[in-house]
Amino acid sequence: MSRKRSYLDPIHQDIILDRACPQQRLVMDLIDTPEFQRLRRIHQLGVSFFTFQGAEGSRFTHSVGVMHITSRLIALLAEDCKSISGLTPLILASALLHDIGHGPYSHVTERILGYDHEDWSCKIITGKTSVNQVLNSFKEYPGPLATDIASVLKKTFPRHWVSHLVSSQLDCDRFDYLLRDSYMTGTAYGLFALQRILSSLQVDEGGDRLLVSGDKGKTAVEDYLFARYSMYQQVYYHKKNLAARALLRKLMSRARQLGERISFIDEPTRKLLVGEPLDVNEYLELDDVQMTYHIKRWVKDKDKVLADLASRFIHRQLFKAIRVPASRVGSVEDIAHRARAVVEKLGLDPDYYVARESTGIRPYDYYRPDAQSPQTNIMVRTDSGEIRELSTISLTVEALVKGDFESHWIICPAEAAEQVAAILS
Repeated sequence: MSRKRSYLDPIHQDIILDRACPQQRLVMDLIDTPEFQRLRRIHQLGVSFFTFQGAEGSRFTHSVGVMHITSRLIALLAEDCKSISGLTPLILASALLHDIGHGPYSHVTERILGYDHEDWSCKIITGKTSVNQVLNSFKEYPGPLATDIASVLKKTFPRHWVSHLVSSQLDCDRFDYLLRDSYMTGTAYGLFALQRILSSLQVDEGGDRLLVSGDKGKTAVEDYLFARYSMYQQVYYHKKNLAARALLRKLMSRARQLGERISFIDEPTRKLLVGEPLDVNEYLELDDVQMTYHIKRWVKDKDKVLADLASRFIHRQLFKAIRVPASRVGSVEDIAHRARAVVEKLGLDPDYYVARESTGIRPYDYYRPDAQSPQTNIMVRTDSGEIRELSTISLTVEALVKGDFESHWIICPAEAAEQVAAILS
């Protein structure tokens, strides 16, 4: 077995791993497991390849990239945080495995079907899997490695700053996906000064948190947050992306409604669609290749609605997304009702050919303890030594926190789009 391995990455260039280093040997062994190799068959950007022709990257390349950025950050933090060396295997493995629980088309089916990929990541890490075997055989870490990784991902690990490296509002996951998604979509919206941010981060062990150091670090973080805002506005919430997701949602809804009357469906896919419990081995059978194969088979299904929706998806005959003007948002319900009437006159079932979407995300939000998913504050140590929450010392970030970014859309087939647009105008 070769001692060294190099991954040539379009974002980070050479990512070199050496088996002589215990934590890098651990990463290499984890990469070689069937569960991690499965991530090659899951698109990083869901169904965005319909909109951006280069968006063909996988969760595999993203996960390796997150691990690499994390290793760079560990090397910088180790100068002042001596305790991080003993935690390095845990942190690197957590960064590498954080997305191992993703299902078909990544976040798209997760939102459609209501499962949590992070829960599945923990089940794969702690279950009877090759990943778990590799983790249990790693003796250079003093504790139960698989259990500790699951607690890092669930944010219950006693040292909270360790979880923040992987999952927070300023983490290595977001660092990689913004740069990678920008590159893969051929846009420049997600670019920011990664090295400047990495160099500015510090571990505040007493406060159990990460800090951004200095005004230069603060400025770099501001740019990063606006890059995230731009990626959501221009890429993730692109109207064709919304239309493709809505089409897939309606397609899956029809397949779920048909149940046993459907022409072809394997057991893991059936369980996923109807929400029945799956064991880890069944879940690991699910990926983009398997789901796309089902949709190709459904093109010839006896049910005309399912066959038509499947054909539209496979042949990229996407629905159209029509934005509701801000002045008409209060009438969305009525607009959707009238759009359904238009579609019904065309001989199409409005339950499956009309959708409503709302979009909106704060690129950064301060800690709100009553929120369903409270955020982790970005804290800055100013040049004067004062520690402040970012939005209190940045007018631009304060605007992001207070902004209203919600938009509403009516989505319908192309043949109905002109009449639906007339309703809106």
